[in-house]
Amino acid sequence: MSLQLPCEFSVREILPAVRSIVAEKLIKEKKLSEYKAANLMGLTPAAVSNYIKSRRGGNLKSILERDEKFMDLVNEVTNRILNSNSNLSVYYCILCSEGKKVLSKHGYSLSPCLYETTVEIK
Repeated sequence: MSLQLPCEFSVREILPAVRSIVAEKLIKEKKLSEYKAANLMGLTPAAVSNYIKSRRGGNLKSILERDEKFMDLVNEVTNRILNSNSNLSVYYCILCSEGKKVLSKHGYSLSPCLYETTVEIK
């Protein structure tokens, strides 16, 4: 029997997919350098390069990208970090929680974390 904490799957699968999507948006759509994107994402330029080259984050990325509501949220977060110079890490719990909702529509059964049980996202 193994005990897996709710955030373990998220850290291993959901957040890399989210980072990959955001990195592509910042670099390909917003025309930022990998260095500037890395700074906004709280990552190293090498990590961002791996996301852009699909070396990381590819497992769930296509599922998340097909969900219009989730991608609207990603666009909103991307614009917020560009306009406020805040770091993407501030939004990880929100993006993870919404990502879990998308995955549950596709048959994934994921346990809620403390954030999801205490905060209602509209």
